[in-house]
Parts: sequence; C-alpha cells; structure tokens
Amino acid sequence: MANRREIARALEEIARYLEIGEANRFKARAYSNAARAVESSDVPLPQWISSGAMERTAGIGKTTGSIIRELAETGSSPYLEELRKRYPAGLFDLMRVPGLGTRKIAQLHEELGISSVAELEEACRSGALRKVRGFGPRATEKILVAIETLARVGERYLLPLGVQLGEALLPRVRKARAVRYAEITGSVRRRLETVGGVDICVASDDPDKAREELRSIAMLAEFEEPEEGVLAARGRRGMPVRFRVVPTKNFWTAVFLDTGSSHFSEAVVAQAEARGLSLGPEGLRRGRARIAIESEKDLFGELEIPFVEPELRESTLWAEKKPPRRLLRERDLRGVFHVHTTYSDGKATLYEMLDGSRERNFQYVGISDHSPAAYYARGLSLDRLDDQQAEIDRYRESMSPMAILKGTEADILADGSIDYGHAVLPRFDFVVASIHSRFGMSLDEMTERMVRALRDPFVTFLGHPTGRLLLSREGYGIDFAKIFDTAAEHGVIIEINGNPHRLDLDWRLLREAVDRGVVLSINPDAHSVEELRHTLWGSYVARKGGLEPRNVFNTRPVEEVRAFLEDRRGRWPAA
Repeated sequence: MANRREIARALEEIARYLEIGEANRFKARAYSNAARAVESSDVPLPQWISSGAMERTAGIGKTTGSIIRELAETGSSPYLEELRKRYPAGLFDLMRVPGLGTRKIAQLHEELGISSVAELEEACRSGALRKVRGFGPRATEKILVAIETLARVGERYLLPLGVQLGEALLPRVRKARAVRYAEITGSVRRRLETVGGVDICVASDDPDKAREELRSIAMLAEFEEPEEGVLAARGRRGMPVRFRVVPTKNFWTAVFLDTGSSHFSEAVVAQAEARGLSLGPEGLRRGRARIAIESEKDLFGELEIPFVEPELRESTLWAEKKPPRRLLRERDLRGVFHVHTTYSDGKATLYEMLDGSRERNFQYVGISDHSPAAYYARGLSLDRLDDQQAEIDRYRESMSPMAILKGTEADILADGSIDYGHAVLPRFDFVVASIHSRFGMSLDEMTERMVRALRDPFVTFLGHPTGRLLLSREGYGIDFAKIFDTAAEHGVIIEINGNPHRLDLDWRLLREAVDRGVVLSINPDAHSVEELRHTLWGSYVARKGGLEPRNVFNTRPVEEVRAFLEDRRGRWPAA
C-alpha cells in the first residue's frame, strides 16, 4: 500500500513519461494536477478515498482517481509499470537540459536510442547527433553549452518552487503537537532567485518527539538525519527540505543564523563580539549570562544594529551600512506594463487580461503584444494591430476607472533600430524595447546595439535587459555602466522582469542603476491572468536590491504616469 507522497510521486512520474513519450502535455498536466491534489489534502488518505472526497477534489478525474485508488490499495500501478518498461528513467534527466523539449527528447530516443545526458553529450561530440533531422552543427553546439550549464548549476530550483513548497509545509509543521514555533529560513527566506531547497527552523521542548511528528508529513519522503538536530527529506519535484529542530529558548537566534547568508551572519557575530557578546547556536550571551530573545528584531536591538530585512542579508553590505528606511512591497505597485494577450503569444484574451488587472485593483495596465519581428510569438502585423487597438478602445469605458495604455514589446533589431519604425511607433502610449535575437554578439557590439535603442525617442522601457533565463541561459554581456548612463540621460525606464525564469535586471545591479539616475519598473511580462502575479517575484528582486517605492516607476499614481508619458510624447520627432 502506498502513502500519499508515494502516490503523488507515481502520478508525477506518469506525467513525465506522457510528456516525453506521447508529447501529450494536456494528458500529462492532468496527472500533474492529480499529484498536487493528492498532496494538498489534509484528510487521512484512506478516509479521503473511501468517503468520496477524492472524486469531489478539483484536479482528480475518473482515470486518475482509479490509479490513485489502485496505488493506495496495492502500492503499484500496471499503467506506470508499462510506461517504465517502455521508456528508460534516464530520459527524465534529459528534460533538465535547457532548450531540449519533450518532442526533441522523444525524437532522439527513437532515432539514436539516447536515454541519458551522458549519451547525449557523446552523440554531440561524436557527430552522431548531426545525422538527426533538425540537429545541425549550430544546434549541437548549443546543446553542449546547455549541458555545461546544467553541470554548473547543479541541483538548484527557481525561487517560486521553494516559496510554494515552504509555504505549503509551514502550517503543517506548526500543527505538530511538539512544535512551539516554526519559520522558513535559508535562501528561500532571503528570496534568492534560485534556491537549493527549503530550510525550516523548528522550536520544540521535546526535539525528538518533534522530529518524529515531522516524519508524518505526507508531502515529504526519503527522511534522514544527516547531523544532530537536523531532519532532511525530499518534497515536490524532489526538492530538498531541511528541518533544524532547536530548544525553544534558542529559536530566534537559530532563525537568524539559519537565514544567513553565512557572510552576513559572520559579520553580525563579529559585531556582537566587539560589544562583548557571543552569538551562536546556544543563543546570545554576555559572558555566561544568557540574554532572552523574543524575536529577531529583539536580537538586532540587543546588538544595537538596525534591523535588516532577510532579503538584504545576502552580503555584508547592510551589516555595515544603514539599510533603506522602507523596502518596496508588492502592494506599492499601482499598475503594470508588459502584458501580452492572444493577439500575440499570450494565453488569455485582451478582455481576460484587462479583467484580471482590474481584479487586482490596478489603476492602469499597459498592453504590449509583440512586434512583427517576433514572428515566432505571432508579432502583430499592421492589420492585426488595428484590430487590437480598436478592441482596446471599446473596453476603455467599461474598464474605467482603470486606465488602459496602448503599448508594444518591440524588438531591438541587430543594428539597434526598433521594430515597427518611426512611422508606426507614434501609435503607442509606450514602447517596451527588448532583444529577442542575435544573442551571440560581443560585449561591445551588444552594448552599442542597446545604446542606440535607448537613444530612440519612442522607447519608454528597456525590457529584460540581459536576456537571461535562470538555470538555462546566461545573459548576454553588456557594459552596464554605459547602459545605465544612457538610460538615465534619455529618461528610459529599465525593467525588472518579474517572470521567475528571468528576474532580469539582476538584483545585484539595482543599486548601481539607481545611483546612476535610472528609474526602474517592475513588469510582470504576463502571458496569462495568473502571470500578472509575477509582480510578486519582481518585488522580491527590488527588495533584494534595496529599492524603496520612490525608485520604482509603477508605484506612481495614474495621473503621474499619464503626465510622464505625455511629456515624452511631446519630445517625439514630427511624423
């Protein structure tokens, strides 16, 4: 008989086989949804199945329900066993190779028998890959680079996966009888763009009992105790989870130390020592006397150090320098730009994106479908642009008081000019200029390309400035000082792209950008209503970079935004 976690893992395994073997994303998604539904239920598994609650759970269909029942009763599924015989398990590793989709994996397995990353690398180096249709010398070279990237990043996960798993686990941990307090720590709490897993600090007056209770959390599997006081496990998608269980009296100092980073913590420990205090796993002490700590802010107060938000604890900078008065929060954002619809490569209609923006109480939303050069993203021809803008006009009254702004994500072409050109660009309220091609230019060439674009009077925003894709593609090289100075000189706003695969501009560059006079904007790059929430991930980037609301353009009210755009319009060259 399988437990809840084992059933969820089996369903995810079926989903991955279907995605690779049948390239059937819809069918695969049904099994992934079922896996999440199994994990999310707090009702005991036998009761959940026997009471009929399973069939009433969203995400569970007739077929997936029967397989869940089968796994719960027998511990196995003939359908899964059949898939395992048909496809080698090593195919799953190929899904981690950036740029290698499920259809290509299936093609390589069928034609060359490739079933692992090592076999793929050998096929690239031997030239065998070039014999497969669609895999020429350039594709082979890109795959080798992707394999090298995969080896370099190791076991890392995008921030949202860590946040979502941590937030799903935390209430379950706090329900354990032997647990007094629990907090997420580590890189997830610091909101690092990629994380190695989820860390949770747990306070208990009976640590052994607490660890025993944590082992019963259905979302987790593969428990072990790698060191004293630590219980490790695996969660969704195999993500590592680590519980540090400490005596209640040491909880807040443990939360601080476990949050890190190690560089920041060490700097604070050194400052404590300079004040005649000792800060460590046993708490905060002056000599042998223990100082009671009731919160993290209490700890900072005892150390006579201004409180530093977790996002700013990546380096020693804010341990030695007064932190910003108030970091930006997602709720400070009053509107968004860089929103796509089904007119280009979005998944939701114009009305759906507008309605979703209104539901989020935005004062304004900037629609920016792709320009013609982005043919792969159904960039808008002039005829389709006419249709899109006419539809926007029809919704202005019904969506009031939310303002709808007409924009475009226009490609920065290889020579730095802007797609559509000066004959068409005046039709927009704003222009997001982005690079989507020719990533292989040298640093100097790419910088000059971007500088020319920034000097174009119609450009309002610079979109995803480095083109990076986290865990899969490095950003292209540019001279950031030159880009920031040019953007500031010409009043171009630089985007913090909130798509969790991008989070571009990197938080490490934000202070330099602001110091050079750049205004930033948190844009969701939304292709669905759900992705409007990408502003959350963008706000974390802003916070890690130490930004206050005044540094971010879309914290401004709609009247100021309109005035800014009108002022820029007044500087446009005559048609």
